[in-house]
Amino acid sequence: MGWELWLVISICCGLFLLGSWMVANRATGNGLETQTGWKLILLLAGAALLRIALAATTRGYAADITTFSAWAAHAAEGLTSFYSPGFFADYPPGYIYLLWLVGKLRLVIGLDFDTPSFLVLLKLPAILADCATAWLFFRLSQRFWSGNTSLAVAALYAFNPAVILDSAVWGQVDSVLTLPIMLGVLLLETNPAGAGAAFAVALLIKPQALIFAPLPLLWFGVRLLRRDRQTMAELFLFSGMAIVTFCLGILPFAVNESPGWIISKYGSTLASYPYATLNAYNLFALTGANLAPLGERLLLIPYGVWGNIFIVLIVLYSTAVMLRGRESSRLWYLPLFLSASVFVLAAKMHERYLFPALALALGSHIISRDRWTILLFAGFSTTQFLNAAHVLALSQLGVFGVPRLDPLLLTVSLTNLLLWFLLVRVGYRRYIAPRP
Repeated sequence: MGWELWLVISICCGLFLLGSWMVANRATGNGLETQTGWKLILLLAGAALLRIALAATTRGYAADITTFSAWAAHAAEGLTSFYSPGFFADYPPGYIYLLWLVGKLRLVIGLDFDTPSFLVLLKLPAILADCATAWLFFRLSQRFWSGNTSLAVAALYAFNPAVILDSAVWGQVDSVLTLPIMLGVLLLETNPAGAGAAFAVALLIKPQALIFAPLPLLWFGVRLLRRDRQTMAELFLFSGMAIVTFCLGILPFAVNESPGWIISKYGSTLASYPYATLNAYNLFALTGANLAPLGERLLLIPYGVWGNIFIVLIVLYSTAVMLRGRESSRLWYLPLFLSASVFVLAAKMHERYLFPALALALGSHIISRDRWTILLFAGFSTTQFLNAAHVLALSQLGVFGVPRLDPLLLTVSLTNLLLWFLLVRVGYRRYIAPRP
């Protein structure tokens, strides 16, 4: 990455830290407010233009760019035959629809691969998802705060260096996954059918959406235990819409596939990359296990087993939050806890799997107005940026596995662990601890 890119990112980092302080102290909530709508349009346009400029001038993570380019070209040749024998494709159908559109547009416009224009087109779905998520934050913030403060919240996401790096520079699609997860959390309490559709779309995009499965399960399960009269009807709406959406999503691909192919697709994807951690700066990386096989042992227990133990503990803590908590804000805290906890404590994590926690932390802050959550947002944004930027920079030098004792790896891993302890404390204090 050239010095121009680092200059832009450094400026965004400075503005991001300033914005975090302003939102935490509500510094923008005073004074006369005019033309908030135009300010929002200018903010989103600026965020989009910045991303387009970076997308056009940075190649990104070469393996992902090459793979997505090949998938776009292959999908454009025939969407229903995309999962043809011998063709590598470890993504489920959701994002393939967008790559099919990218491939078709490339042919119509006449773009060559590896050109700046094609790079922008390939990264455009994630760029648009970034802007849509920032807009959602503005709308959500308006329920509680002034227009100027809502603009500051939207800017925190729109100009978040970690978000910009992932979509516009790296060229990954975590923003496209995060958007339906955000919608699912937002709609769960008021529109169960919409929430079901949103979570199904997220699952169609990436298997990592399964991380958030405990949220609706616990939400409806606890309400059933408390004999809420509306729960069965809402559960039916949620489940029915989720199943219909998922089935419609896979239907065009199922024509040329055997029964149960989609289960095999998810199973093979989840079974890939059998490492304790794959460049994810977390607890296992802190123990020197980056790229260590799952069977390698820590304190006589294999890393894979440790990961499963931690997942059980994560679900148990999540259950306690849902059972003991009464505030609606726990519906935002819980997916934040699931996202961050699985990244920090589970096995087979990649460097970008913390990404949804950034949006969920900001959403949790808006709903709860707990100042610790804005610290969690700023902290996880910083560690996610450092983790992804480090891996990306090394990849451009031909190094695809971060050394196990790399100082930055160890420092960021420790910071993530400390932030996780703070996250647990916030949840325990607010939702679990006995209160008068």
